[in-house]
Amino acid sequence: MKNLVLKITIIISLLLLSSCYSYRIFPKEFRKTKTNLDTKPKAFVINKELEREYKILQESNIYDIVEDSINQLKVKLYPFEQIRKVDGQPIIITFLTLGQVPVNFYDAYSFKFDEIIKNETIENKFELQIAQRVWLWDIFKFNKDFEGKAGKALRGSYLNTIEN
Repeated sequence: MKNLVLKITIIISLLLLSSCYSYRIFPKEFRKTKTNLDTKPKAFVINKELEREYKILQESNIYDIVEDSINQLKVKLYPFEQIRKVDGQPIIITFLTLGQVPVNFYDAYSFKFDEIIKNETIENKFELQIAQRVWLWDIFKFNKDFEGKAGKALRGSYLNTIEN
């Protein structure tokens, strides 16, 4: 009977740990980057069928996205790609300590889009660094919105390239 209770406890613990994650963006400066609302250009997105990419672009707040295709600035999105993925070995530490030791998985993603103004195309390609943290206490956090964090990382990368 004790064996059964132990097995059930372990299974429930592992299930709880699988929901204990949150996302963080790097570098840390990008987490608090704000966009000046007065200078946001209006843009029309050509291919909204790339739903995940479109949501990330919306979350980035780089452009004031409009439905008018006559607008001067058009944005063409490309598929979102994961360019670096960390293996899952560090998760063993979290399981052995029952979630008391946080583990970060630092992944990198490629976000590419073109800005088309009249007949001129400007290619933009950014590496977004988004870490998934697994920790027992993240079960109480609500920053599990990957697209929102990717949008913040995109905004920080975009504004960083404009300033430099």
